[in-house]
Amino acid sequence: MGKRDRNIYEAFGNLFFVTSTVVGFLEVFRHEALCDIMIDNLKFYQDRGDFIILAYVIMPNHFHLIIKVNEGHTISSCIGNLKRITSRQITEKLQISGNDKLLTDLDKEAGKEPTNDSKIWKNRFDSFVLSNEDTLRQKIDYIHGNPARKGLIGDVTRWKYSSASDYYGTGLGILAVDKEWKCLRY
Repeated sequence: MGKRDRNIYEAFGNLFFVTSTVVGFLEVFRHEALCDIMIDNLKFYQDRGDFIILAYVIMPNHFHLIIKVNEGHTISSCIGNLKRITSRQITEKLQISGNDKLLTDLDKEAGKEPTNDSKIWKNRFDSFVLSNEDTLRQKIDYIHGNPARKGLIGDVTRWKYSSASDYYGTGLGILAVDKEWKCLRY
């Protein structure tokens, strides 16, 4: 779904299930320092008041979020800002660390995209308006189960870059989430 269509869907709500993928499905987020860039930026935009995070997972080549977009913001601006800044910061980190192979692979894959705005992310992202509690619960379970389904870990509460430990574990994850859905007034 391109930007041209997104405003139609935004009219139906402000709670979204979002997915964005790395160009060429490259596993950029196998590197902890690059995951930390994502987490830092999610924290920044959440603290700034752009959105509230209900659930998330960062996988090796994509991420999923459930976010409530706050008044004055759109899903397009929120995810566009996140992708633009993380793309720049991840590229800089790879340059500093001398990871030329991954940089070359990213450049090659980005060249296959319809627009070359980002060296990291596919041009588009998917967003789905969540309009009822059953679908919200289903998407939260889907997000949290993703690392196990991909064979990356057995116990989803142990996946560091996920809110699963907030929902099912005894501790808090590395990123604050509204697991009680207070932002939805439940």
